[in-house]
Amino acid sequence: MYDWAMPTSRTPAVVPRTGDGFVATPFSERCAGLVEAGHHVFLGISPGNGWFSEDRLVALLRWAAARFTRIELAHPDTDTVACTYLGRGYDSRHARARAHRDVRQTANRVSRAVATARLDPDRLRVAQFSDFHDTPAYRAARARIARAHREQPAFHATCTRMVTGILRTTMPADWSPTSDQLTAGAEYLDSELPFLLDTPAILGVPGSVFAYRATPALSGFLYGPDAPLPAADTQGFVTVEPLPPAQ
Repeated sequence: MYDWAMPTSRTPAVVPRTGDGFVATPFSERCAGLVEAGHHVFLGISPGNGWFSEDRLVALLRWAAARFTRIELAHPDTDTVACTYLGRGYDSRHARARAHRDVRQTANRVSRAVATARLDPDRLRVAQFSDFHDTPAYRAARARIARAHREQPAFHATCTRMVTGILRTTMPADWSPTSDQLTAGAEYLDSELPFLLDTPAILGVPGSVFAYRATPALSGFLYGPDAPLPAADTQGFVTVEPLPPAQ
């Protein structure tokens, strides 16, 4: 995720769990069960987002290693990151150059963090989201997302609100994206959503939890009790926030 940090209005029904410097809050009891099972965690990293410093990546890796058998540390590719810059009105060449810089810096930071964390390499894979775009499960998830945009106005409106919010973060206060810019920016979010819908099928693991620093506004559509775009039963979500500094 880039930083789809628009919170839901929901009060978590699951007790947060504290450990290794983080507070982890599963979205639901089912998500909590998948965290407890500990098969696989997908750590989504956002290029260009300063929250994911090298030290924090090391801490996240160690947090994950204490709880999950396998860890996926993944971030979007240059073409995907460029969508956000296109959504802000950059020309194609400039957007891709900025995105390439963001992805290169993130890849270097991830490489250093992995070396520092010193985890068993058999338990950890570093990837770009595009590594999985050609899998049948990923394509099936994209088809479900496209259908939800067409058939579920509330889902589409929530995604549009999230995309508009992130596009505006570095723009003048009175700026609004055009329809074409919104379409470009939305491609970033849509390309990531399959990993919140069915990572187990995409990666071939028995169960998985997507871990991120904030709960996105659309989570209820995927993990709520009457989710209109339900994630796989083996797919969960957990918000992982650093503990506040000791007073």
